[in-house]
Amino acid sequence: MNSILLITIFTLTISVFNYLTYRRRRDTYIKAAKKWDGIVNELSNRK
Repeated sequence: MNSILLITIFTLTISVFNYLTYRRRRDTYIKAAKKWDGIVNELSNRK
């Protein structure tokens, strides 16, 4: 019984950690994309 509980807690912990890592990485990519779009717009306006 205890082993099932430990495996469940371990699995939940890993899945939550992976989700948080995914969110942080996705937010970083979105922020970089917005910054890049701003740079492209600025260079287009200078043309």
